Amino acid sequence: MSKEQKELVNIVRELMRNEVYPTILEKDRAGGDPFDWSYVELLAQHNLIVPVIPEEYGGRGLDYVSSALIIEEIAAACAGLAACMVGTIHALLPVIIAGSGSQKRNWLPLFTKKKPILASFALTEPKGGSDIEKLETTAELKEGFYYINGIKDFVINGAVADYVLACTCGEEKRRATYRFFMVPRDQVRISKVIKTMGIKYANTSQILLENATVSEEHLIGDPRTTYLLLNQILDLGRPLIGAIQIGIARAALETVLRYSQEREQFGRPIISNQGVSFPLARMATNIDAARLMVWKACALIDQEGDYTKASSMARLFTSRVGQAVTAAAIDLMGGQGYTDENPLNMYFRDAKVCSIVGGTDNVQQMIIASLL
Repeated sequence: MSKEQKELVNIVRELMRNEVYPTILEKDRAGGDPFDWSYVELLAQHNLIVPVIPEEYGGRGLDYVSSALIIEEIAAACAGLAACMVGTIHALLPVIIAGSGSQKRNWLPLFTKKKPILASFALTEPKGGSDIEKLETTAELKEGFYYINGIKDFVINGAVADYVLACTCGEEKRRATYRFFMVPRDQVRISKVIKTMGIKYANTSQILLENATVSEEHLIGDPRTTYLLLNQILDLGRPLIGAIQIGIARAALETVLRYSQEREQFGRPIISNQGVSFPLARMATNIDAARLMVWKACALIDQEGDYTKASSMARLFTSRVGQAVTAAAIDLMGGQGYTDENPLNMYFRDAKVCSIVGGTDNVQQMIIASLL
């Protein structure tokens, strides 16, 4: 890491340890929807909600490696907050990459202010799931306005977003008919808040677009290349989702490591037993390997290289590591690992839910296999 990256990571780490970690477990255990704006406000105060926004629009203009470092730190305290952040990045990437000058000036600065604001990336639908070619949400142009109709499922930030980036298609369901629209909050209805087993803070919702009306200015990018842009956005997001898994796994390792150093059995700390220390060694090794895969994918993005395969590899491997490390950490802690007072059960659930964000493990394997 560079000096600047280390300084930023330390700032975020202290912020999370002091302001988020002490209260997130209680929010998670309380049930219901734990979202409130307090954690997002912390990110807004440091211009971290969308750190990749260019400096000319008020953003930090961070590269992807730096962004992944920050997301890991946030996820180590609250994976749901990191998911809120990544969901908003997903929603704004089409504007950053393909938006017009006026669209960038109108929308990007909103996400760099100290007033907290979130956006949603609305792609998944009830009948589509991982199949992005089964979209049913349509947009019809009439007298200079688009009328959008459809249902979007599992939308992170769904009920709290000021803007929803909605992906639509034409009635003929061809790739050439795909469109991106930035839809303001007052045109979106919330069907329900979905009670997920993990990343609960992320306010995952089902949203209804019922004659949602937007002007032509809200159409993002060239319609002829929207399908390609969609796949690019998914590729760009996968290593950031991987960074969330690394943060979860690291938090689990730190928890069980402290326990194994303090817990004594037969007159000595349990970490002195190879049955404990060796699994810890494997966990640490896998976390480091996963982190390097995320950094590689992010570096390729920053260097404008071919990052599709590396992004899916990072997303796949971090998913496996996150789930394996959290499960192993619970086992190592014995009965203590299964209690509500212990954060490991939250980490385990967070890792499991994150394993389907950005495409399931099977989707990643399909992409990787197609590029071998």
